[in-house]
Amino acid sequence: MTPNSSDPTWERTARAVRDAAPDVPELTAEEKAALWARVEAHQPAVGRRRRGWKVVVAGVVAAALVGGAGAATAEVLSARTGEFPADAEAIELGGPGEYLDPEAPDFSDVLDEVSADIDFPSAESRDRALGWELTNYSDGSGATVSTGAIRLWMAGHALCSWTDTWAAALRTGDTATQHEAAQVVLDARTWPAITDTDPDLANESEFDWLPELERAIEAADPAAARRALDPHQACMPGLAPELGMGEPQ
Repeated sequence: MTPNSSDPTWERTARAVRDAAPDVPELTAEEKAALWARVEAHQPAVGRRRRGWKVVVAGVVAAALVGGAGAATAEVLSARTGEFPADAEAIELGGPGEYLDPEAPDFSDVLDEVSADIDFPSAESRDRALGWELTNYSDGSGATVSTGAIRLWMAGHALCSWTDTWAAALRTGDTATQHEAAQVVLDARTWPAITDTDPDLANESEFDWLPELERAIEAADPAAARRALDPHQACMPGLAPELGMGEPQ
C-alpha cells in the first residue's frame, strides 16, 4: 500500500520516525570518496588456491552507513570489519571468525596478531608465510577473508616449514632437531587453528591430508611427506627447500 501523506496516522508515524532518528554527521568529501572507491571495488574474488573456502564480501557499505561518519572512516581504514558469518552455510563457504579487509593499512598487523599462536621453526619461515598471505590478499579485489581461514592456512605453512626442517635434520643426522620437528607435526592436529575449523581431518576437508603427512613422518619417509603436502599448496615459495617445493622469492 502506498503511504498517504494526508493520513493523520501516517503523519504521526513519520514524525515519530524523524524524531527518533539520531543525528548523523555528514561525511566529508574525502570520506565519501574513500567510501565509494571501496564500494566500486567490492566484488567477490574467486579463491585462487583453496579447495573449499573462498574469500567473501562483507557488508562494508551497510556497516559504514549505519554508524555515521566516524564508523564509516573506521570501516574504510581498519582490517577488522566487525562482520562475522551469519550462519553455518557462511562458515562452510568462507571459514569461521571475523571477516578481515586485506586492503586496510593495518592488515599486516592484524594478520600477525591473529596467527601469533601458530609456531614456526624460525622467524624467517614465519615472515615468509605472513608475507605470502599479505601479498595474496592485498590485490585490490575488494574481498574479505575470515580469521579462521587465515589461521588455518598459516597453520598449513607452519606444517610445511616444520616438515622441511624435519627432512633436513633426517638427511644430516641431526637427531634432536628431527625428533623436535616430528613431534610438532604429530601434535598439530590439536592446534586451535586447525581444530576450530577442521576437527575431522577427513571427507575432503581442508586438512584431510594431515593424517597422510603424519604417517610419512612416522615412517621417516620425506618423499611421502612431500606427496602429502604437494597437492594442497601449504608449501609456498621458500618454505620447503629441502623438500624441493617452490622456489624462494
